Amino acid sequence: MQIITDNNGFVLSFAYVGNLVEGIEVPEPENIDLFLHQFYAFQLQDGKLVYDATTYEKHLNEELKAEYRIRREKECFSVINRGQLWYESVSLTQLLELRQWYKAWLNVTETMVVPEKPAWLE
Repeated sequence: MQIITDNNGFVLSFAYVGNLVEGIEVPEPENIDLFLHQFYAFQLQDGKLVYDATTYEKHLNEELKAEYRIRREKECFSVINRGQLWYESVSLTQLLELRQWYKAWLNVTETMVVPEKPAWLE
């Protein structure tokens, strides 16, 4: 098996069969099924591929943040980016609630909590 790693020794790509340009030949890891599904969480250490659960958790966290960003784009920005005429039609209470909801969406990648949409927007 051949791999290509980043500067920290984590696997960027691999060839189970065949060769990679500038690939490093390494022995197959003990848990090949885990490697095939989570290769990016394996690090080359002393010529062996070692699984790093922390890296896997970071990867999952980044994927979740990316999903939140997509949801924010669809669910929040489509409301917030309405024109002046729409904003003139909402009450002050609704405007304040909308502002809180918007700020919560802006912080979703830090809080990891999807804000509840104001009921009047449903």
